[in-house]
Amino acid sequence: MIAVRKLKPAPGMELTTSKVPKIGKDDVLVKVRACSICGSDVHIYNWEPPLSERIKPPRTIGHEVAGDVVEVGENVTSVQVGDFISAESHIICGKCPQCRDGRPHICNNMKILGVDVDGGFAEYMSIPAMNAWKNPEDMKPEIATILEPMGNSVYTVESGDVKDKTVTVFGCGPTGLFAVGLARFFGAKEIIAIDCKKIRLDIAKKMGADIIINKDEVDVVKEIMDATDGLGSDVFLEMSGSPLAIEHGFRSLRGGGHIVALGLPSKPVTLDWSKNIVQKLVNLQGIFGREIFHTWHSMSRIMASGKLDVSPIITHKLKLKEFDKAIEIAKSGMAGKIVMFP
Repeated sequence: MIAVRKLKPAPGMELTTSKVPKIGKDDVLVKVRACSICGSDVHIYNWEPPLSERIKPPRTIGHEVAGDVVEVGENVTSVQVGDFISAESHIICGKCPQCRDGRPHICNNMKILGVDVDGGFAEYMSIPAMNAWKNPEDMKPEIATILEPMGNSVYTVESGDVKDKTVTVFGCGPTGLFAVGLARFFGAKEIIAIDCKKIRLDIAKKMGADIIINKDEVDVVKEIMDATDGLGSDVFLEMSGSPLAIEHGFRSLRGGGHIVALGLPSKPVTLDWSKNIVQKLVNLQGIFGREIFHTWHSMSRIMASGKLDVSPIITHKLKLKEFDKAIEIAKSGMAGKIVMFP
């Protein structure tokens, strides 16, 4: 099979010919229909920390994947050959205190598809059967492959209790764009989306943003305060990982507001803890991945409702062999979600 692999600890990836993976007793073999680019894949391509400190080449990359089950291990009963699945990329141990306490999404021994084990930028991949989420047969592959990153946003927005609230979404990369659409789905009163790329702000508008703000053109905090009659937002969804966005989000949040943080800053963030958290009675929640498998159940209900169209977020469709081009487009920031097909 063909596969996109990180063969050595240096920038770049290579399109290789590799053996179809063998499966274990509890695994399934999936023929990949579609896969999509995540920001972490760009970091792996560039060979940047912290992933450069974790991955042990050679490794097949890719964790946002959908495809058909073509073989099942002898212990597998939850899925069968012919099922169309999306992959939950976080592989849990099921034995640590976090897993046993009902919080497997923060498993102490978690392995990540395409990072710690071979992933799905390939014609075939092997995953544990429990990580295979069955989709409706008529779901488009390009939608099925973006359910994994969309799940991050579902978890984030559900945690924000956004109904009838004014919501700021800082960062309109794909997870931020999903968050805009989901905030609208869950009944937010007003959604303000902030980014620096026109293409992303235009998509945010399509996804339901009431106000879009280009952070390079205006005073972001002033714009938000003016739009909220000087009160600030009720909920701040941090989807960017930008220290400046985090500062702006804190400053434009009303007293007693709620912050839900998914973005991952590349360096420590400095903020006025007393003024922005303690004295404002702020509720701050971090988000990692998806709640396994509560988020997937929620996401299935959302998609089945027909009330959320995520297709505007997909801006590019390429062949897997064009992965270099896909990475360059992702680096440019001039894209939403980039989907590849083997």
